[in-house]
Amino acid sequence: MKFALQLKIDVADGYLDATNLSNDADAYKEALANPSDVDGMIAVEIDGQTFGDNYSDPLLRLAADWVRKVPWILAGDTETIALRNSGQCFAFVPTGESVELSFFEGTEMEIEEYILEPTTVRLQHFIEESLELGDQLIALWANADGAASADEDYRDLSTLLDEAKTAWHDFQLHQRR
Repeated sequence: MKFALQLKIDVADGYLDATNLSNDADAYKEALANPSDVDGMIAVEIDGQTFGDNYSDPLLRLAADWVRKVPWILAGDTETIALRNSGQCFAFVPTGESVELSFFEGTEMEIEEYILEPTTVRLQHFIEESLELGDQLIALWANADGAASADEDYRDLSTLLDEAKTAWHDFQLHQRR
């Protein structure tokens, strides 16, 4: 199974992939000037089919929420992320060496309709994609404007990303023993 996370950023021209936007950050400098005001989405791609590409949320907060879950997922906790601007949620259920990922309409307590049925993804691949997601956003604003480090949401994501990387490193060391 092919699994990937895609960052889509809402700019004046519509949604742009984070990688493409990073390559042309100067052209979108004004749109990226206030990192906390930039909306976007985390789309899940499974075997060439994309899920979760029909919403828009404050992107740095969403990415921070996602990355914040990494240490807890590694600890075996079931986690959810409720989107701020829609009635949708991501859910993560660790199952040993895998994570069951789903995306649905509803609340953290009640699933109304699945957009992405629970799908099992290798834990290593899920964590690596999640960390890459955080790295892409940090790099985007580092390239776009050095003043981003003054933004609270940017700093939160940076701190949480460091914590997630440490948790992943510790988890890998523990698994080798």
